[in-house]
Amino acid sequence: GARALRWRPGFAAIRAAVEAVRGGRWDAFVNRRGDWGRDMALYLGRIEGGLRLRELGEAAGGIDYGAVSMAIRRFEGRLASDRVLRRACAAVRRRLTLARETE
Repeated sequence: GARALRWRPGFAAIRAAVEAVRGGRWDAFVNRRGDWGRDMALYLGRIEGGLRLRELGEAAGGIDYGAVSMAIRRFEGRLASDRVLRRACAAVRRRLTLARETE
């Protein structure tokens, strides 16, 4: 169907967009407790990229798929209550759309 044919960004593109919006390099925030950058990248990798939990864990530096699933669920909860985080997520999605249009 149309969903299968839809363009999907790879994790590298998602990671670059999160770095640009969040400000700073992936290595600087990926393991920082409480930082939303990694969890947003995992969430968008699942939602926008259609990546499997195991693929996301490997791409993010060897995180177990169960931990990836939990991080995504936690992030969804934060998105529901945090307007600033929703705006940042929308900005990353816009960057991904622009990246698709320039390919």
